Amino acid sequence: MSEPAPESPSTVYAQPWAVRLGFAVIVAFTVIVGLAFMDQSKRAELESVSETTSVGDTAFFVLPDPAKAPGPVAALDGQPLLLATAQPIDLRDTRTRRVGRDVERGLTIYELSDSASPAEKAKLGSGRTLLLKTAVNQYAAVRSAAK
Repeated sequence: MSEPAPESPSTVYAQPWAVRLGFAVIVAFTVIVGLAFMDQSKRAELESVSETTSVGDTAFFVLPDPAKAPGPVAALDGQPLLLATAQPIDLRDTRTRRVGRDVERGLTIYELSDSASPAEKAKLGSGRTLLLKTAVNQYAAVRSAAK
């Protein structure tokens, strides 16, 4: 008697689809990694932070001796700025807004922001008063010499 012939291995009908699916997953993963590297290389221009208040500013203006009549203490857009008060004014750093910079002296010039309280606005009086930071939460009031 002869033995029955062994059965041939069954055909896997899903094998071509499994290979295609695996290839598609590898291609998708490669694209995602490539896009991540591209995004990382452009991160500096995509994400930027600009602080518009005086929080963190460490370039302090040193108030001159009140007995001496100082000349212009800073300049904004070519206009000299003179001290309006001899004593520093207490204001919260978060209540100020950057207006400009005096590059020659290395000072940033601020003004009160719209979120300032009426009491803080009253400290500066009427008219446009600009501020130079003298210490944390302290400012010197300055006004334009041109009238």
